Amino acid sequence: MLILLDKFLLGFRCCFSRNAAFCWFVIIIMGFIVRFDHQGVTSFIRWLFLEPQYYDLLLRFFRANSWTLDCLLSHWAMMVLNLYPIIKFNGRPLLIGDGIKVCKEAKKMPGVKYLHQDSDNSGKGEYIYGHHIGFVGLLVGYFSKAFCLPMHGQLHEGVDAVRPGEGINGKPATIVTRMAHLVVQKALNMGCLCYVALDAYFSTGPAFLIFKAAVNDMGEQLVHIVTRAKDNYVGYLDREFSDRKFHEDDKIKLMEYFEFPEFFKKAELTIYGQVKTIEYCCLDLLWKPINGWVRFVCVRDGHSCYILMSSDLQLPATEIITIYSYRSKIEVMFLFLKHLIGGFCYHFWTKAFPELKRGKKPDLSILSKPDLEKVERTVKAIEGFINLAGIAMGLLQYLALTQPRAIWNSYQGWLRTRSSDIPSEGIVQSVLQAEFFSTAWKVPVCLTLRIIRKKFRKGLLDTVP
Repeated sequence: MLILLDKFLLGFRCCFSRNAAFCWFVIIIMGFIVRFDHQGVTSFIRWLFLEPQYYDLLLRFFRANSWTLDCLLSHWAMMVLNLYPIIKFNGRPLLIGDGIKVCKEAKKMPGVKYLHQDSDNSGKGEYIYGHHIGFVGLLVGYFSKAFCLPMHGQLHEGVDAVRPGEGINGKPATIVTRMAHLVVQKALNMGCLCYVALDAYFSTGPAFLIFKAAVNDMGEQLVHIVTRAKDNYVGYLDREFSDRKFHEDDKIKLMEYFEFPEFFKKAELTIYGQVKTIEYCCLDLLWKPINGWVRFVCVRDGHSCYILMSSDLQLPATEIITIYSYRSKIEVMFLFLKHLIGGFCYHFWTKAFPELKRGKKPDLSILSKPDLEKVERTVKAIEGFINLAGIAMGLLQYLALTQPRAIWNSYQGWLRTRSSDIPSEGIVQSVLQAEFFSTAWKVPVCLTLRIIRKKFRKGLLDTVP
């Protein structure tokens, strides 16, 4: 497995102007995979048996000018297209976007805000200090076993002074517009038409308008959105012989459609990993926030009723329902990225950042140019750590999808029930950990191990019998 991992990592060499930076990249990726604790950068030193003097060099790597995150992630997108089995709908890959709020209490850390925590996680308070990170993933694998592959993570709040962003009609950037622009950027990196599944928070006019404005050289819309509508949304019928749109008499309250079962059709679909018989009703209506057409799908799944919406008027209703059912895969991605990889366990800060005070925004306009550059490099370090963790998790998914039999044959643990022929990221990680710690003392068989051994603690190999 380590040899396959080594070949994969060599594909990133072109993203680094210096060989030393590439070596640190390899070390960090391996550190994410083999470490047994998530105590920041120190865990890389501990579990890879590196000299303690390399701690400062590891920290400098994240702020270094010898590599750029945009170049690395653009190359990552192209590697994914060439190497991963990608699930497609109507010939388009499916991107999945969402945000996560991570607790951070540092007063000198850029991007930390007083955030409202609106998820169902009872382990967090209603309000927290932390980072709001927007993530875009790609659905890979097979319909029987799919993963949300981390593609790009980005700070979406508290960075207006460092990265102003683009809003709609000259307005400041918001969480919705930042996510929409990030999705479009990934579609451009991949060079193909895509769908994106987003939750109801992003079912707003600005998101639809940004996706509508992004077209390729052929004039085709790059990204079509599939999302869940809010319960109070309304649509309008089109009057054929009138220039007036959105007449009050043409208004349709979508939730009222569930009172008319005769309008619904039945279909048997595989959603959320189960074969279900659902009822649906498809409507193409004018939607006032974008002054255009949207396809609405009213869905009755057992006792639950909800409304989906899509900007693609040619996409069948059953496909819209299936696409949205995969949105939950990004929640699983966040779970593994946080608890298995430790991708949010960072603590990058800078003295140059103004101290964070309750109820006030940090004023970066008072900073000198050198201090502002320090803040920008710290933001780069934070986002670099998150995205390198995403790449490490993506490598685990790659091995799970391409080498399932070899992984299961090498797995020494015990599972009461094997839920799939394709192993999870945790199973792959345990196999790589066992292989690394059993071969780290032997003659290196690949470049990755040679890079790590060069930085072993002095005298460590001499103590091994």
